[in-house]
Amino acid sequence: MTTAENLSKQSIRTKKHLKQAFISLIHEKGYSHVTITDIVKKAQYNRTTFYHYYVDKIELTEELQKEMYEMIKQKTMNRYMKGQRINIEKMDAYSFELIHFIYQNKGYFNLFLINDTIPGLYQDLPNAIFEVLKDNFVFTAKDEKTINSVEHKLYMAHGTSGVIMDWIRNGYDLKPEEISIKLINILHTFASNLVIVNAGK
Repeated sequence: MTTAENLSKQSIRTKKHLKQAFISLIHEKGYSHVTITDIVKKAQYNRTTFYHYYVDKIELTEELQKEMYEMIKQKTMNRYMKGQRINIEKMDAYSFELIHFIYQNKGYFNLFLINDTIPGLYQDLPNAIFEVLKDNFVFTAKDEKTINSVEHKLYMAHGTSGVIMDWIRNGYDLKPEEISIKLINILHTFASNLVIVNAGK
């Protein structure tokens, strides 16, 4: 392994520790009260290390938020390929990889429940789901009416994120597989199948 590869892995690990400390501190004291001193102390680094990667708390916030936004989109698409036709009746508890990703990252997604949280965070989940629906999915309605307008997909995105947020608020009371089946059952009430028009990234 080269020195550059070692440094890259170390950088990824250090930034991950800083983000984890940051998330934990938001839970403890609220976003507006977290300082860089708090972050480095919690992560067991020094301020020099922090400033090596970030200009300030805002830059750390933006990177974390953008990273998770892209992961929401990626995990929604991971299991699918361009041109694939999916029969909704054959979807199962593992069809929604996003649900499992949320469950594995409870610390971050519990930030959606905090009043003093990352600015603008509340809209990230429905917006990311909407982008995926708009750009990648074509649904076939059970009654042959169109369900692929922007309005339909906004409705689906906000409805889906609403179910997910209720699950988060209830302390992840259902297994990821159980909430996935509930979402599939809702989807099945108005769509018979869907086609992936763009491949996952």
